[in-house]
Amino acid sequence: MALKQSIVLKQGQRLSMTPQLRQAIEILQLNQLDLKKLLEEEVEKNPLLELETPPVDRPILSGPNSGSAPALDFDPVDLISAKQSLIDVLSGQISLMAAPQAHKNLAMNLIGELDENGYLSAPVFELADRLNAKTSDVESALMLVHACEPAGIGARSLKECLRLQLVDSNRFDPVMEMVLENLPLVAKNDAAAIGAIIGEGGPETAEILAEIRRLNPRPASGFSQSPVQESHPDVQVKRTAMGVWRVELVTSALPRVLVNHEYAAEIAAKDDKALIFAHDCEQSANWLIKALDQRAQTILKAATAIVQHQFAFFEQGQSAMLPLTLAQIADSLNVHESTISRVTNGKYLICERGVFELKYFFVSKILSIDKNSEYSSMEIRSRIKSLIDEENHKKPLSDDRIVNILRSDGVDIARRTIAKYRKDMSIPSSANRRKTQPEN
Repeated sequence: MALKQSIVLKQGQRLSMTPQLRQAIEILQLNQLDLKKLLEEEVEKNPLLELETPPVDRPILSGPNSGSAPALDFDPVDLISAKQSLIDVLSGQISLMAAPQAHKNLAMNLIGELDENGYLSAPVFELADRLNAKTSDVESALMLVHACEPAGIGARSLKECLRLQLVDSNRFDPVMEMVLENLPLVAKNDAAAIGAIIGEGGPETAEILAEIRRLNPRPASGFSQSPVQESHPDVQVKRTAMGVWRVELVTSALPRVLVNHEYAAEIAAKDDKALIFAHDCEQSANWLIKALDQRAQTILKAATAIVQHQFAFFEQGQSAMLPLTLAQIADSLNVHESTISRVTNGKYLICERGVFELKYFFVSKILSIDKNSEYSSMEIRSRIKSLIDEENHKKPLSDDRIVNILRSDGVDIARRTIAKYRKDMSIPSSANRRKTQPEN
């Protein structure tokens, strides 16, 4: 078959990433502190822009789910440590890995879930549901995190953390595996018991224990944690006289950007070059104002959709929250899921119950045994706490017993999930609860 060149006309559609579209996407995902910095930079570049800062009379919080707090009398930016951020270090490594982009994107989400010690406490199946991804894809993404430095990062337990470090140093073998299976004996430094298990003599066992103790149980300890940042609510939820929950933008939270058209006319009157310059500056300013308005309206629409879905939370509290994913809100607003991810990250809502980050309202689901109904993780947490509060203090409920009780009510839940939720609520194990109960 002979090859030849020809001109073919095809009709198709494609998205062109214009500078204006890039700017709109960037503005959408910024929190208020970063947005203020961007606007100050734009004002310096564009002589037609004027930034009008409203008086700060808004609630300030120091955490994503805290109630209203008094105004800070210092600049939170001063708290930023000179150390490198763990997220920055890990994201830089992940971006250079030879892996599917979808897995790298999930890995970027996972590093945001790490606790202050560098552990991933949420179960993989819960993260998969929250991220609207397959469990196998999340597990592949977690392997990328495990491949990062420092070794041990992203572990789900102390045993896994130590194992990852031993693998990284090429010291993981069947003997080390047996030692890691008996970490309580390692904590007690019971060399005799460990030696009997692994079949090694005293000196060899002591050397193994010394090597284990040299590992780092908190791989994220050398990095700075997320600094305390000044954050203000973007939307407010109020109950109307009719008992309906209404969502409003906190107008004082929105930066006001003005365009000086008189100065633009004065510049344009000088010569042709000045006319072109004034036109470009005015067009750029108009695009910026349009992007700011689009950001505000998108936040309002997303917050309204979230409140409509989670209205029971505002009526009854956390235990009444329903399962909710980014995809559900995206479908209801007819936008892409990534848009909802951007608009809920770093944006806050204030209501009678306190101040909450919008992403707080996205709750994972737990299916019933018959798969015909579902429960929210918040509801199950509340049920676990109620069971423990009502238990017989002399015979505290074990995690296995709680699993059986919930399964008898039709909830398909694993023991590890019970343990995870219990730890998240700072509830001790049944053995420790028995020890801490006062004698009658």
